[in-house]
Formats: sequence, C-alpha cells, structure tokens
Amino acid sequence: MLTMLVLLIVGVVTSKTGVVDAETNRRLTKFAMAVPQCAIILSSAMNLEMEMTVGKVLGILGAGIVMYALLIALAFLAPRIAGVKGSDRGVFTFLGAFGNVAYMGYPLVGALFGSDAVFYATILCIPFNLLAFTIGVDMLAGGGRRGKMSWRDFVNPAMVSSILAVIITFLPVKWPGPLTEAVSILGDMILPLSMIIIGATLGEQKLSQVFLDWRVYLFAPVKLLLAPALLWAVMGLFIKDKLLLDTITVLGGMPCAAVAAMLSIQYGADERLASRAVVLTTVLSVGTIPLVCWLLLR
Repeated sequence: MLTMLVLLIVGVVTSKTGVVDAETNRRLTKFAMAVPQCAIILSSAMNLEMEMTVGKVLGILGAGIVMYALLIALAFLAPRIAGVKGSDRGVFTFLGAFGNVAYMGYPLVGALFGSDAVFYATILCIPFNLLAFTIGVDMLAGGGRRGKMSWRDFVNPAMVSSILAVIITFLPVKWPGPLTEAVSILGDMILPLSMIIIGATLGEQKLSQVFLDWRVYLFAPVKLLLAPALLWAVMGLFIKDKLLLDTITVLGGMPCAAVAAMLSIQYGADERLASRAVVLTTVLSVGTIPLVCWLLLR
C-alpha cells in the first residue's frame, strides 16, 4: 500500500507539472480499461493453477451476488450515517455499493494471494458490471432512469473479458509461453497506471476541496472498514474456501469506484462530489486495507 501511495504521488506531481493534463488522463483511463484491465483478467484464467468446474464457477458467482446484495443494503444506510441529505444521497449510495475493483482490486488480490484470487475476483465482479450500470445508475439519477437501460450498457471491456476468462478456463488448451507472458506483462501495468491516473485526477483539483468535505470522512469508515467486516462476518458463516472469503473481504474494503465520476457526469449527479470521495477514500485505504488484512485475514 505504501508503494501504491508513492505511485499516486507520482500521478499528482505529473498533473501539477503539466506532464499529464486532463485530456491525457482521460485517454490513459480509456487505455487502462481497454488493455491492462482486460489483460489481468485474461491472465488469471490462462495461469489458473486450481481445477475449476462449472459448479465451482456458479458457486463463486452466487457468492458475488450475495456480496453485492450485502454491500447495496449497507450502502443505503451509509448516507444517513454520514448525515447526507437531498440529491447527494444517491451519489453516496452508489459510492458505498461499488468499490474500485478494477483499478485496485485485481492487482491487489493478485499481489496478496496470486493469480487464482484474481480469477475469483473476476467471477465475483460480474455482478458489479451488471448492477453498477442498472441499479447504480438509478441511484445516481434518483430513480429517473429506470427502464431506460440498453444492452450496450453491459458491453464493457471488463464484462467481455470476464466472460472470455470463464470460457478460457474450460478450454483444453495449453497456451504458448510467449502469449501468456505478454498478457501477464500487460496485466501488470494496471497497478502503476491506475494509481498514476488517480493521482493525476487528484492533481487536477484543489487539495482544500478534496480533503475538507466532512461528509466523506463520516462515510469513509463505513465504506473502508464496516463493509469488509460485514462481508467477512456474514459470508464466513457459509463459505469454507479461505481464499474465496479472503478475496471477498479485500474487495469489500476497496475505495470508491472510479467509474462513479464518469457515470455522475452522464446522468446529472454531482461529479465533483463523486471524484472527491474516490480520491479521498483511495488515500485513506493506504491505511485501512492493511488494517483489514491484519484484523480479519490472519
């Protein structure tokens, strides 16, 4: 996490010095979602060491559905705990339900637990991709967009890569070494690139605006500490696979999803509030994620 903090600071410096401007940052974000994020998902399937069956995949998917049901239930309480009123409640509800599993979740569980955990995370995050663009959009728009979804809303790089990863798992193919190595190298780019992007986003704003919103400080403990503790306590009652439970717990403690700001712009919510929450919870997660691991994953 300290390494990630250093990378984030590099992103801030590149933004403040003009090396990475707002347009470059947007292009880097698009690249990160299209290439390294997809690569780390596909790499997890190509390098999977454990034996996987259809029943096991469905079991992980079911755990992911329960995981997001619990997170969404908690998310509806989070704005009230933080004293948020009015239209901002929808933004905080979205932020509470959906974490930064793409930019931070995949590389972090990979670093902690190996490629098998990244494959678990891939399956667990299929509900994320389904719900963030349906129920999540409804949260941001205050219910005004219900029934206006399109199948295109579900076609994004992460969802396509997740489906391909599941298919690859069951193919009786031994992938050539140069191919798996290339995909792995591309996937390894997601960690430094994502933290630099988040740091550059922070650098575009006045630090006083980012760090002085008291509502985010009240909300952050719910998102970063209570959420993973709830998942660990409830799902630990019926999940016997320690790797799966550990992966769920870590993903549950991720900072707010970076996609929140982009969707807020698209659906008329407060994108500045969403961006502040993403950046601040990312900074705070440098301390909370090790704390969660130390308290719950021993």
